Amino acid sequence: MADRSSSVSRNFERLPEGELLFTPSPRLRAFFLFLLILVVWIGILPWFILAAGTLPSHLTLTLVLPLLVVILAVRWYIPKYWASIRFRFTATEIVCEKGAWRVKRQVVPYSRIMGIEIKCGLVCRSLGIANVHLVLDDGGIINLPGVEDPAEIRDILDEKISG
Repeated sequence: MADRSSSVSRNFERLPEGELLFTPSPRLRAFFLFLLILVVWIGILPWFILAAGTLPSHLTLTLVLPLLVVILAVRWYIPKYWASIRFRFTATEIVCEKGAWRVKRQVVPYSRIMGIEIKCGLVCRSLGIANVHLVLDDGGIINLPGVEDPAEIRDILDEKISG
């Protein structure tokens, strides 16, 4: 098993202290951007077209500009949020950090992990990524999104939990 952890995938980076740093796949960022495009095309664009055809131009502009600002803000936020997701696997615990504006940090000892679940929906499966859920002893769940090789994370965690 030591050979497996010495050759880590793209999701992992080996830190000098012997720790592993997990970052989600760039495919997850692409998935988030794809969802934004779907929301705009299916949920917002038809209403814009309807408003442009039925409302006076000054009202249409009043509706379109704030929504355009929101769409651009979400487009800016998605890569920032994706880049903020970090999971550091130390010798005794997992340190979870995420958040573009306000970083949420959670430290979980391996002894609290009761189970590992691999979740993969249809779109994520086609992108080659999965979510790994770590089930904690208090019923909480830690979600590792954008995992390209979920079996590798399960093996690493099994080794750390049992060792």
